[in-house]
Amino acid sequence: MKKIATIAFLALLLTNCKQNNSNEELKPIEKNTDTITAVKTELKEKEAELKEDCKDIEVEMGSGRECIVQEKDLAKVYQNIIKNKEVEESEYFLSVIPNEDKSVEVNQKGLMTIDYLITKDKVAISMNYAGGVTEVTLEKINNTVKKSIYHYAD
Repeated sequence: MKKIATIAFLALLLTNCKQNNSNEELKPIEKNTDTITAVKTELKEKEAELKEDCKDIEVEMGSGRECIVQEKDLAKVYQNIIKNKEVEESEYFLSVIPNEDKSVEVNQKGLMTIDYLITKDKVAISMNYAGGVTEVTLEKINNTVKKSIYHYAD
C-alpha cells in the first residue's frame, strides 16, 4: 500500500511540475528596452567610425602604417586619431588642427615637442622624442584622406 501511495504522490508531483513549465513557456517574453537601446547605440557608433583601408610599411630604422580613410574632412580624421589613441601621447595634440605652422613644447613622457606643418590639403605632425620621431601625415586626396603614421628611431 505504501508503494502505491508513493507512486501516486510522485505522479502528481511530476504532472504538477510539467504544468508549471508549460505555463512559464506561454508567458510573453519581456523586452529589455535598455539593452536594445544600448545595442542600437553601439551599432551606430561603429557605423560612425571612419572606414579605412590600411597597410603596414617597412621603413629604415622604423615602422609605418598608411591608411586611406573614406572621409574628406581632415579635421574628422585628426579627431579620430586623438579619440582612438592611434598614436602614443596623442593626448598632447592640440584639440584642433592649427591654421598655420606651429610648434608646441611638451616635455612629458619623453616627448619634447610637437611640430605642425600646415599646407593646403595636408597636415604634417612631427612628434620629437629624445629617442626618435613619430610622424603623422594627413593628406586630402579627392574624397578621401591618406593617413600615414611612421615611427623612426634615432
